[in-house]
Formats: sequence, C-alpha cells, structure tokens
Amino acid sequence: MSGVSDLLALSPLDHIPAKLFLPYILHFDTSDNQAALSTLRKGIDTLILQLPWLAGDVILHSAPNGPKNRMHIAPPSIPLSEVPMLRVKHFDGDEDFGTHPVQSYLPLPTFIPASQQRPVLRFQANVFPSKIVVAMSFWHSVFDGTGAGIILEAVAECCRSANGEHETPLAETLAKTHVDLRNMVSGFPFKCATRLDHSVELGTPVFDPNTSTEQWNAMEWAMASSVETKRYSFSPEKVAKLKNICTRLLPQLESSAWISSNDLITAALAICVDRALHPERASKTQSADFLMAVDLRSRVQPPLPKTYLGNSIFPVHDEIYIEDVAGQTGDDADLLHLAHLALRVRTKLASMDETLMYSASAAVADYDDWTKVEAGPAGIIVTSWRGLKVFSLDFGAGLGHIADFEPGLTLVPGGCIFLPSRKSLEQSGSTPTWEVCITLKTGDSELLEKDSLFKQILA
Repeated sequence: MSGVSDLLALSPLDHIPAKLFLPYILHFDTSDNQAALSTLRKGIDTLILQLPWLAGDVILHSAPNGPKNRMHIAPPSIPLSEVPMLRVKHFDGDEDFGTHPVQSYLPLPTFIPASQQRPVLRFQANVFPSKIVVAMSFWHSVFDGTGAGIILEAVAECCRSANGEHETPLAETLAKTHVDLRNMVSGFPFKCATRLDHSVELGTPVFDPNTSTEQWNAMEWAMASSVETKRYSFSPEKVAKLKNICTRLLPQLESSAWISSNDLITAALAICVDRALHPERASKTQSADFLMAVDLRSRVQPPLPKTYLGNSIFPVHDEIYIEDVAGQTGDDADLLHLAHLALRVRTKLASMDETLMYSASAAVADYDDWTKVEAGPAGIIVTSWRGLKVFSLDFGAGLGHIADFEPGLTLVPGGCIFLPSRKSLEQSGSTPTWEVCITLKTGDSELLEKDSLFKQILA
C-alpha cells in the first residue's frame, strides 16, 4: 500500500465523467512487425520512465477532514520494469480484425470495480500479418479525451526517440507540470464566487460502483449485442451550404448572432438521431434532451495549458424540440428547427466561462462522498475528438503514421463521437471531412440514413 504522501488527488472535475475505461484504437499498416513492436516497446518504456505515475493505479482514499472516497493516483506497488504496460496479442490473418468482440483487442475491460486494481492506463498491440492495431485504455477520471490525446502525442514522441535520435520535450514538460496543474485545478472550488444550478448536469452514477466484474461483463455483452455503430462522413461543401441557409433564417429568430459548422452538425445529429431512435416523437412536442461534452480549458483566465491532462470537460444539456417549431412538419420546418437548435448550441457554448468551471467544481466538492456524483444522462450524447492530432503524429520506425482511428466504447444508443480530423486535407488548406461514429439500436441506422435532413450533409 502506498504512503499517503505518495498519493496525488484527482480534482472535483475528474469525478464527473462515467467511471469507466475509454479506449483509443490506432491502426498502423506495417511491413515489418518486429521493427514496429520494438519501437512501440521502447517508446512506452521511455514514456513510463519519464512519467512513472502512468504505471500507477487509481484508488479511493478518504483524507482526514476531506471528502470520502476521493480518487487518487497511487504509484505502482511493484518495480516499474515489472508493470505490464504493453500486452501483445497475435492474430493469424488480416481478415481476423473485426471478427472478434472489440473487447478482445483492448488491454483492459470497460469497467473494473473499486475493490479491484484500476490501472491509470495500459496498451495492447494486436499484431496481424500486415498491420498492427494498438489500443490504449485509460481511466476516464484521470484523463478527458484531450488529455488522453496529449498522452498519445507523448507516446509518438517517445517512440521516435527509441533509437536515441530525438529528444522528448513534451514528456519532459508533462513530468514537470503534471502535479502542479492537477493541484491548481483541485483548488477551483475555492475560486467560486457565484454558485450555479447544476441539478441537470450532475446526478448519481449510472452504474453501481460495487457491480462485480462478472455482472458488468454480462451487462456489457447485453448492451453490445443490441446496438450497432456506423461511421458517417459529412461533406464540408454540403455543411457549408446548409449553414448558409440556416444563417439566412436567423433573423426570423430575432437573432443577429452567428453559428459554426460544428454547431450545425451537432444540432443536426441531435434532431436526426433522436428521430431514428424515437420516430413516435414526430409531433416534436415531447421532451427530449441531448448533451454536448465541452472542453473548458480555454474558458478560464489564464487558460489551462494544453499539457493539462485531467478532466476539464463539462456536459451541456438542451432540449431538442423547441416550442416555436412544435407540430410543424416538412423541409422548411426542419430547416427552421435546425437553425433554431444550432443557435441555441452557439448561445450555450458562448455562455460557458470560468464561473461555470469554478461552480461545477464547488458543486462536486459539496458532496460528502465523491463516488455519489457523476454527469447526468441524456438521450443523445455528442462528444468531439476532432481536435486530436493523431493523424499528424509520426510514431517512428516500423510504425509511422496511423492509417485509421476508432473509438472502442460504443455501448449506448444515441452516442455520437466526432472522430479526429485527417492530416492530409488539413495540409491542403481545405476543410477536412467530418467523420462521426453514431451508435443506435440495431436496425435504427436504416431510419437515420433515410432522414431527409441527415442526407443533406452526408458526403
């Protein structure tokens, strides 16, 4: 058992996300698996030597006069060299990928109860004859999506340095700043001067933290067998055209504001995915909500640096159906609804500032037991990983740049994940295509693909 002085407390904001392991899955085309594995092993070893806490575990600890069951990062209880950071699994043929449950490609299950060891993160290299699929599973309370993306940047940097030819400035910066940044964010409750109402955004955990591994595996299998996840591409030209149409409708909504392409796609996803999941809501009069996970790093002054690895996301909820468009049908009504909802998204985002971040932190800190709080659910959940730089990263000899990226957790119908933008189109100066993974109940994707509004932005 680690000494109390060796523990690093996670912030109030770190206690808001679901208590799960999230996987990032990276596909590499490679002609030399031995060289690729050697680079990956050396890179991960280098990373762990510089950031040994990554080999640690997440534990619950109750400090005197502090909250009960606050999560902390504890250093590894065994020598670093003995921590199984990378697992290697071999498959006979390239066609084997996709024929196994996604869990077989991951180093950690989605859920581990608090009574068992919860690593900070682990890697698994799935080796096929002409490609390697690397999965990184991370405990969501330690990293948000952006923070985990920074870890991938550090992995790539350390892999390039595997032969001693490159330095590792990012990993060195993370080593110097990690503890101070986490402690600073942990102090946000003390900066709270204005308390906001977070009764919609914060609630009780969806999953019982005492669920056993066996119970979770049964639930996960049941959830996975009843959903399907498909990747959709949205054309920048079609998005721009639709945005222009909606912008011209804004004066009808008595607004002189502007909307972004992301606002428009987010609103379109909320409307169209809800219609696919609940066609009975055609009257648009029933209550239906969606949430966006928003990164607040830039909303505080001074802004948190990109090297802050912890959670700075907060869920923003809104109603999908608006009284002004209730009961209206047809393409014109759809466009007005889309413009209205995109404007509401823009307004919500514009209102998010450090007051919200400090207030949310204070709301969590008010709990006596920090395992009793978590982000509230919603019918549609929109998350964006579009800003991750994974396609521009060079992972070194034998690996190079990734060929594809995918999320590994797609269990909940209504989940929409913006995938990282691809490097080549960014370099050409044009807007990269939007790629979004959408999870629906089995069979509902056919309804979504027939939706007239959805078809207007499909590539």
